[in-house]
Amino acid sequence: MTRFHPTWESLRAHRIPQWFGEAKFGIWSHWGPQSVARSGDWYARHLYGTQPWSEPWERKRAGRQHAHHRAHFPGGGAKDLFHQWRAERFDPDELIDLYVSSGARYFVALATHCDNFDLWDSRQHGWNAARVGPRRDIVAAWERAARAAGLPFGLSFHQNWTWRWLDVAHGKDPETGEPYDGTLTKADGTGTWWEGLDPAELYPERHDPGAKPPAREAQRFYARVREALDRYRPDLVYLDDGRLPFDAGSVVESQPVSTAGLDLLAHYYNTCPTGGAVTIKDVPDADRTAVLLDCERRQLDEAQPHPWQFDTSDGEWFDCSDDDPMFHPRKSAQQIIHTLIDVVSKNGCLLLNIPQHADGTVDAHARELLAGVGDWLRVCGEGVYGTTPWLRAAEGTTGLGTTKGYEGYNEADRAYRPSDIRFTRRGDTLYATLLAWPKDGTAAITSLGAAAGLAKRPPVTVELLGHGPVGWRHSEKALYADLPPRPPTKAAHMLKITGVSS
Repeated sequence: MTRFHPTWESLRAHRIPQWFGEAKFGIWSHWGPQSVARSGDWYARHLYGTQPWSEPWERKRAGRQHAHHRAHFPGGGAKDLFHQWRAERFDPDELIDLYVSSGARYFVALATHCDNFDLWDSRQHGWNAARVGPRRDIVAAWERAARAAGLPFGLSFHQNWTWRWLDVAHGKDPETGEPYDGTLTKADGTGTWWEGLDPAELYPERHDPGAKPPAREAQRFYARVREALDRYRPDLVYLDDGRLPFDAGSVVESQPVSTAGLDLLAHYYNTCPTGGAVTIKDVPDADRTAVLLDCERRQLDEAQPHPWQFDTSDGEWFDCSDDDPMFHPRKSAQQIIHTLIDVVSKNGCLLLNIPQHADGTVDAHARELLAGVGDWLRVCGEGVYGTTPWLRAAEGTTGLGTTKGYEGYNEADRAYRPSDIRFTRRGDTLYATLLAWPKDGTAAITSLGAAAGLAKRPPVTVELLGHGPVGWRHSEKALYADLPPRPPTKAAHMLKITGVSS
């Protein structure tokens, strides 16, 4: 067994675990105290109002969420959401069963979001779910349920952003002039629900906008992450940053911190029974086995040489009752299926967040979406799970578009045409998935035409999954498949083509 050391040179010998490359579809519970407000993502920051250094999109959202907070939670700060989050109907076994029935092959739980609240019984951080709010180790509950169902288990960590996310707690209410709760001390909690807890451990120290964090912030971050990894032994770790959080260029005292992230990677890979996978969002080609590329709401144009992850949510990252167009809309099963097969054709896995209400339940929309995805995967899963990219990932003229907006998002509910096809393979079997049904009853796959030169010989059989064998003919221009009058599956339609050697 390879022994890893805290250097990129050593960590490049790590390989993405086989289970991840085969799983293809996972569910994420991006759930915590911010779901109390039902106002979407970034709420713990925006409840304090807009700031002069905010981006235009953030000022717009912050204005709405600040007004929402004043109307529904007057006088409270981010910490007060913790107290109101009860998770009283949280049933991890029922939810994991739901996710397994949807076809998910791995599960990821939120460990700590940017609000700096640990969802496990942390020995290093008093602001945690075992002590406040649910008074329950949420991570442990998820871990037990996922393991019992045979799912690889992951944890996501986002508190590296607390330094620039919750600095606003040191400001003042623009309307009343009252200071926010970042100015409170441990002594101020005497006689309150948060007695014994120190706001100075929750909120970052007061600093100028754009100031780099001191090295001790990085040390605290990695110590808490390591505690969770050693206790729950996750198979996957999601780190929410471009490179490793608090790398040498993002802290004041760079030298003491420069190896903190590498130390964690080496320790994790040396102790994880299944090999481990750690995701970050900006991975140079040389490091694509040392860490796993994660693309947030960003689809890629081409197949990748190593497995990667696309993550998105059914709407907002946190539960949201607002249907204003500035928020991310809820998704349909068709959009998820289209995204899944596009991502898988390019050697990726789709991680889908299902927003939960504060009480721990999921709504009817989410259940309908998951049922639709599960129905499709029960018919077409053989062309998804355990497959690898073909010589060509896709054909068709409907592009993904250039990345745009925050973090370069480019996901969309696209109007695909019958000519838009995605390919996956298993040995000599090729799967060609039509993203729309041809009205003339004929599927034309130009990548399999003799002129394309991608297949060495014509197929032996062609089958439409969910229907059975179909007639076909091969020409210089394309492989043509004769389809039945009605599609056997919704959203996308998979042809299984055997004997294609390439």
